[in-house]
Amino acid sequence: MPRQAREKGEFSTYHIIQRGNDRKEIFLSDYDKNRFIETLIKMKNKYNFIIYAYCLMDNHVHLLMNDNGNDISKIMKSINVSYVLYFNRKYKRYGHFFQNRFISELITDDTYLVEVSKYIHNNPVKVNIVQQPEAYRWSSYGDYMRNGTLGFIDTDKILDGFSNTRSKAIKEYQNYVNKIGNTVEIIDIEDHHEHVKENTVFIDSINDARETVTYMLADRNLLMEECLLNKDIRNEMIRYLRKNSNLTLKEIGQIVGGISESRISRILNG
Repeated sequence: MPRQAREKGEFSTYHIIQRGNDRKEIFLSDYDKNRFIETLIKMKNKYNFIIYAYCLMDNHVHLLMNDNGNDISKIMKSINVSYVLYFNRKYKRYGHFFQNRFISELITDDTYLVEVSKYIHNNPVKVNIVQQPEAYRWSSYGDYMRNGTLGFIDTDKILDGFSNTRSKAIKEYQNYVNKIGNTVEIIDIEDHHEHVKENTVFIDSINDARETVTYMLADRNLLMEECLLNKDIRNEMIRYLRKNSNLTLKEIGQIVGGISESRISRILNG
């Protein structure tokens, strides 16, 4: 069956799962998880999307977010590129990192939104990392219990559905999350064919490559001219394009400032 087009709309809410390639770990330390959260905040400030919930597991990420009128694919691509560059630099690795496609489910009603937030916050409990969701550091659940002290999670939409009094809403949401079982059925979006897998890693055109380079430069607050003067960054960019696209050496050379095919080849083989 052909992959269906993403169902999109203005100001849409999605449950997103992004996994490591071959389900490998994408976080090797607490510092890595902190870095991903910093990336989320940075891109949230750039694109003004809304995060209702998140959970960082060792080999995958859950996000419950509203695009706030932006392109969800561009949002995810900017997050992924930024984090992959950090991870590759830190651990001196190359090659595929995330699965080529992130998985998303369109959330169309508030009841299901609340239930998905429960599912996300209980992910560490489900796999026996902790016994209670509040014991897990790397999710937004603590932000709900602390009444939004981290500042980048929108807790109002979900908590307001429980009570107009914030302290009561927090307590009722806590009881709801800790209650065994689901009020409504949560579809396994990784196995269900109706949900969409969107490519945010593989680069399939020159225009896509130029856009990716723009993300890479913005991540370092650099202009292309500055990048070309820094061989380490330039070479990292070349290797990234080679590993994550089918572009020819000539096309890669054109994108990174008119470098010849032979020079690109030497950089890749060096």
